Amino acid sequence: MVATVDTAFINQFADNLHSLVEQRGSKLRPSVKVEMAKGEKHFFDRLGSFEASEITSRLQTTDLIDPAHSRRMASVARYDASTYLDDIDKLKMLIDPTNDYAIKLARAHGRKLDDIIIDSMLGSAATGQGGAGSQAFDTANQQIAHGSAGFTVAKFNQALRILESNDVDIDDVRLYLAIGARAVEDLLGDSSNQMTSFDFQGEKALASGGLPSFRGVNIIRTQRIPDETADTTYRGLLYTEDNVKVAMAQDIEVKTAERADVNFLQQVSTYMMYGAVRMEEETVVDVLYQ
Repeated sequence: MVATVDTAFINQFADNLHSLVEQRGSKLRPSVKVEMAKGEKHFFDRLGSFEASEITSRLQTTDLIDPAHSRRMASVARYDASTYLDDIDKLKMLIDPTNDYAIKLARAHGRKLDDIIIDSMLGSAATGQGGAGSQAFDTANQQIAHGSAGFTVAKFNQALRILESNDVDIDDVRLYLAIGARAVEDLLGDSSNQMTSFDFQGEKALASGGLPSFRGVNIIRTQRIPDETADTTYRGLLYTEDNVKVAMAQDIEVKTAERADVNFLQQVSTYMMYGAVRMEEETVVDVLYQ
């Protein structure tokens, strides 16, 4: 085995792996906002709304409005996925984006990123100028009880109603629904037939194997969403594209090294550094079902 690895192989592998992380590794990354960041903490500033007031007289003093400013903080952490190669020919194969090593490493990072995004939707968000405050998820207003029912079209509509009641313009913002296999089964078998009938859909969902969009909502199928309670209650997440922001301190990075301690095998390590935070409670709905 040679002691030096051609840098071109590693650069090409890094480019391919980066593409895989975005396109097939993570299912939720395209549905959230990613911002490049530096340091272990990254702050996202929020700006409150303005209210217009009536002018009731000539030469009236201008009413200057001071909107509410607030902050949310994402804590950045480093994640790695590493393996080894015992043949230099395998290392050269890494430039192939269909190579199993590239695909498996990309999927590892993709699953971790999806877990962090989901955790940020449902967990407590760090708030305040220095991030010392905490805002829990609003289960009272942003969660739909399971009601001993599956994931029905009625629940889907109820979740959209909650967003609209919060003044979310669902006609002017990208909406996503992240659901697992049980919810997909429920929607396709819903008695209203709104997911499968040509009266409501322009494609054959059962024939294509896909799940069509519904009322403008893009549906993401993922098994990463944690159950509310094991084997009894499950959940889907309806959210806007700006509900979660990801602070990306370091996108995919690839490093290789010859390991003298393991008979000079080539170690391939991949790293990412990022954090995520929920920006608003009002732009995500936790839909529970059985």
